[in-house]
Amino acid sequence: MENTDLSFYIHKLSNHTDRISHAIYNRKELDECSLTSLFVLDFLYAHRDQRLCQRDIEDEFFINRATASKMLRLMEEKQLIRRTVSDEDKRSKTIELLEKGLELQRKCGAIRQGTEEALGEALTPREIEQFKAICRKMLAHLE
Repeated sequence: MENTDLSFYIHKLSNHTDRISHAIYNRKELDECSLTSLFVLDFLYAHRDQRLCQRDIEDEFFINRATASKMLRLMEEKQLIRRTVSDEDKRSKTIELLEKGLELQRKCGAIRQGTEEALGEALTPREIEQFKAICRKMLAHLE
């Protein structure tokens, strides 16, 4: 009997998305950054006019504190980001992109575009918008 569970389809799509993205980018060329780290750089760039902290990363990518902390520490060691103690809350650190992080973020755009094109090839623009709306609705319900 074929598995037609929603979670199964989502899992398969996630695996395909990872494969497509990994086929597009070369980890060596991108300083051994994980795909998630590249998406974090993209997120930081998109919100560069805001003061972001680790909690913002945790919330956006739905990752736990330990995972976020380890990833951000590695990104800091690679000089992609800088974390500084927040002026508003001494328990929190503000995250900013450094020049090396900006360079990688620019490359991330090509990865994202290539992945989007591959995923959307079989869909019409209307179907893509419908799919995104359904995903937003599911995420809102789960969060």
